[in-house]
Amino acid sequence: MKLFSIDDEDVVLCDSPLGRVELRRLGEDDTLTGAATPPLETVFCVVEGQLDLLVDGTVLPIGPMQGVQIPAGQAWTATVGNRGAKLLRVDSPHPSLVAGNALMPPLTGVHRFAVADGQMLVYTDYVRGGVLNFAPGFVADKHFHQDAEEIFWFFQGTCCVTVPEGAVLAPAGSIVYTAPGEWHIIENVCDEPLLMFLTVTPNIVPSHTFFDANGAPLVRSWAPLRGR
Repeated sequence: MKLFSIDDEDVVLCDSPLGRVELRRLGEDDTLTGAATPPLETVFCVVEGQLDLLVDGTVLPIGPMQGVQIPAGQAWTATVGNRGAKLLRVDSPHPSLVAGNALMPPLTGVHRFAVADGQMLVYTDYVRGGVLNFAPGFVADKHFHQDAEEIFWFFQGTCCVTVPEGAVLAPAGSIVYTAPGEWHIIENVCDEPLLMFLTVTPNIVPSHTFFDANGAPLVRSWAPLRGR
């Protein structure tokens, strides 16, 4: 596990063959680009400021606590507004995806969402996630994701994250990274809803590996998670 803060500046949360996640502060009129090849799916969350995303001749303004999911194979350009911007960016190349063996339908256009309760990504082979709401006292069963990375951005409430090294309190504003195969337990330890934006990259099967009563790894389902 690695622990970060949304207040961090220009930090790479992870950079591996499975994907890259970074938190960046961008200046006025800075430009970001994405190429059609090699194919990767990109998710932006704008923390502060504004981006203007240009896709196929259409400009999409993305403001604070808003985001976009850009299809793999789609070229794009994003220009920062006049007050700058802070951006959480997730790139998922899905290196093990083989043509003809996809589990999920592809994303066919840019998906816009708010970083708010009930807002979800479109689940594809490249990524799954969105905003989850854990009620006070709710505990997600101990599990890990084989060959997939997970990022949590807790933006309301306080979470207790337990990993093999121990338990860590993650208040609002914390970002947690868990590596492939690293088991974790996510618990809402406050008296208000725990809201988090998360991504798992890539979205493969099994989606989760849990543990049985004897502590042995247990796959409850081999069906792909398809979202809402």
